Amino acid sequence: MDRPFARRRFLWQDDQFRTLEAPTIVEETTESLKPIDDLAVLVLFSVFEAHVRDYLVEQMKPALATLTDPILRSVAEEAVQGVKEGSFYRHVLSPLKEQGRVSADLVTQVDQVRQHRNWVAHGRPGEAHITLTPSMAFERLKVFLAELGIAIEAEERESKRPGDGRGA
Repeated sequence: MDRPFARRRFLWQDDQFRTLEAPTIVEETTESLKPIDDLAVLVLFSVFEAHVRDYLVEQMKPALATLTDPILRSVAEEAVQGVKEGSFYRHVLSPLKEQGRVSADLVTQVDQVRQHRNWVAHGRPGEAHITLTPSMAFERLKVFLAELGIAIEAEERESKRPGDGRGA
């Protein structure tokens, strides 16, 4: 009887693996994780962007509902559409910075995450302009959400757990 398990080679039986030095293993393992880190930044920013866009559109809806003048209503609808689907920097980040709702430094930090996401999404052409880890990106995006007063869903769910002594 042919047993596939018996044909497998294990790492400790691999002569080539046994000759690798620890620094080489660490270096190659670290290098192999970079695409996963980049993918994590891409996902983090994409979820963040959708959440911010949705939040801002919801903030705009009450004002839009009060407009009766067709020209003003049309302009306001275009603004809402820009926030929903337009350039995130031009329709969201830049106006928030200009209004003073978010500091210029924080907008720059979030824009670096956006640029890194775009670099990854476009196949990582050339060298990255900035090196971002998922934890760095997460912290920047979390601070931005806090500046806008947007609660992070995981925190909302955690604060509503019964019997944990936190929140209501």
